[in-house]
Amino acid sequence: MNMLKSVVQFYTENPQLLIGKPALEAAVNRLKSLIAEVEALEQAQAKTSKTETALKGETKTALINAALKVLAGLSAHAAATNNTALKMNADFTERDLGKMRDNALITKSQSFYELALPFAPELETWHVTQADIDTLDTNSAAFKAKNPAIKSIKDHSAEATAAIKAKLDEAYNFTKDSLDAMMLPYKMTDPTAYGLYQKSREIVHIAATHSKAKPSEDGKTVK
Repeated sequence: MNMLKSVVQFYTENPQLLIGKPALEAAVNRLKSLIAEVEALEQAQAKTSKTETALKGETKTALINAALKVLAGLSAHAAATNNTALKMNADFTERDLGKMRDNALITKSQSFYELALPFAPELETWHVTQADIDTLDTNSAAFKAKNPAIKSIKDHSAEATAAIKAKLDEAYNFTKDSLDAMMLPYKMTDPTAYGLYQKSREIVHIAATHSKAKPSEDGKTVK
């Protein structure tokens, strides 16, 4: 993409090359259009990714918060009654829940709900009401229901990625087949301009821009 933009910038800085050459000017405009199409696809993909992240984040946070409140009450009740089994079943931290895969979190949250139900009267002493327990069940169901929607958004994002790649390929091939050919005459008539054009056509990989260490004559490593 940077290379394609560099080519357009080359013609912007050398408008005299387009004088009397409507086909070359049209080709440059076509390249500009292709770049604009790629950027539009990228913006749409970024918006989709943002939606996916927000959708998943909000529902997951609400579920984890509901689980933590119920678990806190269960842990307190387990300590007060020396209920070792209950203590072990309620021994989950926010980090534990956050690391779980979506399906595992849903399953585990439902088990927390079922675990808490029999202790509902006792949990009120620890500031966990029946409404709090019901909220855990509701949020678990809500997160489970939104998973298909999240998957659909991911599928659309994958389609957008494929579309971006296809459009970039189209722009690259157009540049190679059209602009490269139309610039060939300048190789003889204006080698400086042709050289600058070739420079704009280089694809620079970031990793390749870093200098590599090499041994000096005295055997020490230098950059």
